[in-house]
Amino acid sequence: MTTTTARAREEFDRFTQDLVTSASARDDVVGLVLLGSGADTARVDEWSDHDFYLVSTPGAQEALRTDLSWLPRSVSIVLAARETEHGLKVVYDDGHVLEFAVADLDEVRGFGTNHWRVVLDRGGVAEAVGSAALVTHARPGRPARDAVGLAVTLVLIAAGRARRGETLTAQRSVAQAVDLVLEAVTARIASADPAVTDVLDARRRAEAAYPDVAAALSQALMAAPEEGARRVLDAAEGALARGWDGWPHAAVAAVRRRLGWARPAPWARS
Repeated sequence: MTTTTARAREEFDRFTQDLVTSASARDDVVGLVLLGSGADTARVDEWSDHDFYLVSTPGAQEALRTDLSWLPRSVSIVLAARETEHGLKVVYDDGHVLEFAVADLDEVRGFGTNHWRVVLDRGGVAEAVGSAALVTHARPGRPARDAVGLAVTLVLIAAGRARRGETLTAQRSVAQAVDLVLEAVTARIASADPAVTDVLDARRRAEAAYPDVAAALSQALMAAPEEGARRVLDAAEGALARGWDGWPHAAVAAVRRRLGWARPAPWARS
């Protein structure tokens, strides 16, 4: 079913308000922090889920993770799956998804945090999540040289596994190589739209931040594993090699020789 953007935002906002009301009714809740689309409602569409931190009093976390009756429309929950020590994914019978963590203030300070909006604060919540965001943005990323080196290695591994007939593990290596190429691209190239850049997940909105690279990597993920691996290598080389002394020219040439990949690739020919 397709929902108009205006209606989707109305429904999203209604659930947000219900969530704030539910959280506010509890004495063991200190705050509520919306993430993702909840932090930037201009991005809301029919596929937006609710990402959030529920900030609890110390010691109340596990009870709030296991008894979900505090959630809005809890009788309509059809799935609740524990994802991490702190977090869960929840699905409602209408397909709406929640991704959230329950933590106290000290735990929140250690979370990786990007876009956020505090909608309930009974003391210390804005400071804790602000501190977490500062730490997240200050955390050094993997050097682009290492990201590319790992990606090139995974390209070779993916092609080898594909030739063995190990399709699933080959596809996984291609996907891992895509992530590493995006890491290097975000480290080396300015985003076409800095407002959409996600420091926690380079794939998020990559189509807006790096449209050409994202399109090429998307084609790689949709291809058969060996072709996908080759497309990843071509995309990385096209985006990063020129003018960068960190590009591993010798290693890339060795991989192409080992795999018998003549140049240009068939999809690059006019």
